[in-house]
Amino acid sequence: MNILGKIKERALADPARVAFHSQAGTISYGKLWDSSDRLAAWIDDRLGDDRKPIVVYGHKSPLMLVCFLACAKSGRTYCPIDTCMSEGRVISIVETVDNPLILATEDLEIPGYFVADSSVLSGAINYDSKISEKKWNKPEDTFYIIFTSGSTGAPKGVQITDENLSRYVDWSQTVGDSADDKQGSTFLNQAPFSFDLSVMDTYTALATGCTLWGVDRMLQKDVGKMLRFMKEGNLNYWVSTPSFADMCLADPHFNSTLLPGMRQFMFCGEKLTKGTAEELMDRFPEAKVINTYGPTESTVAVTSVEITREMIAADRCLPIGQPKPGTEIRLIREDGTVAAHGGKGEIQILGDTVSPGYYMNDIKTREVFSIIDCEDGMERAYRTGDEGFFGEDGMLYYVGRIDLQVKFHGYRIELGDIENNLLKIDGVQAAAVVPKWNEDKIRYLAAFVASDNSEGGFEDRKRIRETLKTMIPEYMVPKKVSFIDRLPMTSNGKADRKRLEELV
Repeated sequence: MNILGKIKERALADPARVAFHSQAGTISYGKLWDSSDRLAAWIDDRLGDDRKPIVVYGHKSPLMLVCFLACAKSGRTYCPIDTCMSEGRVISIVETVDNPLILATEDLEIPGYFVADSSVLSGAINYDSKISEKKWNKPEDTFYIIFTSGSTGAPKGVQITDENLSRYVDWSQTVGDSADDKQGSTFLNQAPFSFDLSVMDTYTALATGCTLWGVDRMLQKDVGKMLRFMKEGNLNYWVSTPSFADMCLADPHFNSTLLPGMRQFMFCGEKLTKGTAEELMDRFPEAKVINTYGPTESTVAVTSVEITREMIAADRCLPIGQPKPGTEIRLIREDGTVAAHGGKGEIQILGDTVSPGYYMNDIKTREVFSIIDCEDGMERAYRTGDEGFFGEDGMLYYVGRIDLQVKFHGYRIELGDIENNLLKIDGVQAAAVVPKWNEDKIRYLAAFVASDNSEGGFEDRKRIRETLKTMIPEYMVPKKVSFIDRLPMTSNGKADRKRLEELV
């Protein structure tokens, strides 16, 4: 599909339908399309031949979507920055993109740049001309850039092309239910727009004529109020990290009585545990639980699987699914060869949704991206830094991050391996293991455990450690076990490992 063409089709077919609703406002498909047409013309007239990416700064305002589409319609790339980002990170990204124009739905001041704030945007969306479709992004053009944290502390800008996004939505609109079944429903929009998980709900919903129900950061600080807001939207499709679902599951009112229209839970961004999946099945017996996997560099997700009771009962972690059409998964061993079926290796993704690389960063691009000659021609490939294996059922399984490997007492230890075994212990709902550092050496390993049936006393901590000793080598058993109501989350909804290390 052509993603802009598909959204246009939805806007013309049902212009009055709500495209996006949040506490910040509501916008219909017709208004979204017309406003982005006019803003695109304003952008093009202002920038002329300057084709640099445009930073779009804000949170859960309907104007964010207007800005995204306007940039693409003007033939330019948009770069979303959420208000949760630190000032230093915002300035770093703005300077890297280096476009004199910034579109901002929230207050922002950066010397040397023209910030088109809400008052400017309100005039621009009523500009007296509209953009020509000839200006739209071409398939090979970069549609958006999302900056992710780098190992050196400097963010890397992942470029996703118009074709990458269109191929992704070709598939995402069919996951779990058909595109026709999804049409006219309501999607949860919880992740910040600067987190690529938001692409899953945003463009899947817009391509199928659905309403996005935006949950902002303030709502998330009051779970009761947030759940009432969700009830008002009568959500049908849920997109989030498992950690965000766990936060909601802590409230007993989060069930099918609150959300009777819920059809499907879709997860990405971090590991889905059996405890979370089973609890959702118990509370929402009519809803599907879909697990997906994929890094930002491959346009959100490239695998999916519907979780079953049999998978939960099996003596291994939940699968992350099978590759989507147009994607091949290879597992690369340390010597660079491809692992045989059943063998572990670094997950390498080949296919039509793999990014062309990092913005203005050829060195990092060459480290993990490549072009591989396949049977059907040349394919872009990306080495993820994730370890996985294919099971006998043909499903891909995620083991953990290669960069979460530590060396302790001379042993190489995968922290994800310990976490996987912790999740097998009765009552453990979520777990994370972090090292306790003393300068550049690890003093010991510490485990943080969220449990639904333990108070976290001495006997509970002892039980966890003694059970682990029957599952993994003793040198891998964390010296310290701490019980916690829920794992702290980053603004992207993932487990906040840095925060946990501070708690050790």
